[in-house]
Amino acid sequence: MKPSTQQIMKLEAFTLDVLSNFSQINNSIVILEGNEIRTMPENKTILAEATVSNSFSQTFGIYDLKKLLGCLSLTKDPDIVLREKHLEVTSGGNKIKYMYTDPSRIVTPSKRINLPSAEATFDLDGSVLTDVLKASSVLSVDDLCVSSENGEVIVTVLDKTDVTSNSATFSVNGSSKGDFKALLKISNLKLIHDDYTVKISSKGISLFQSKNHDLKYYIAIEADSKF
Repeated sequence: MKPSTQQIMKLEAFTLDVLSNFSQINNSIVILEGNEIRTMPENKTILAEATVSNSFSQTFGIYDLKKLLGCLSLTKDPDIVLREKHLEVTSGGNKIKYMYTDPSRIVTPSKRINLPSAEATFDLDGSVLTDVLKASSVLSVDDLCVSSENGEVIVTVLDKTDVTSNSATFSVNGSSKGDFKALLKISNLKLIHDDYTVKISSKGISLFQSKNHDLKYYIAIEADSKF
């Protein structure tokens, strides 16, 4: 990590939302110099990236992001001061010192994903996303099946290992190039509540792209999907 001059900043609301959401994907994060924030879990089933209005003057690692967010909540309208080896959360005369960690200790995206051609594209409104997550919780199932027959795309919450499983099906606005059945883990849908355009690729990857922010989630499709 290169030395840098001191930077004083206030984190915008969307930046805080992104950091809070990304802490659910991986509680450790490397903040890169610039205004793009990216993360992935150790099993690499998700890659999330967002462009925010805040721009960071240096690259640094945070080992426990939730703890840092907790520090931010202790003060009202705090300033963030970026120093060479730590950051400070300041408000009035109060100051919290939070040490950086070595970025090499943290799993972080190293490559860009270029989504291959998509077999299907559909809209996932925030209200439907909420219903999907509620259905998963109520039915105690963790599989999401995105399927198409005769060009109609539907999403179903179910247990793929149990043919007698309870399930919930939701109709979405979309189109497909043919019949398919793509399976995802609902526990991987760690998304900021928003409206999304979703693309499904037979190459084993899906893209959830926010309609309202520069925010993307690439989520793995299960190997037993059928195209």
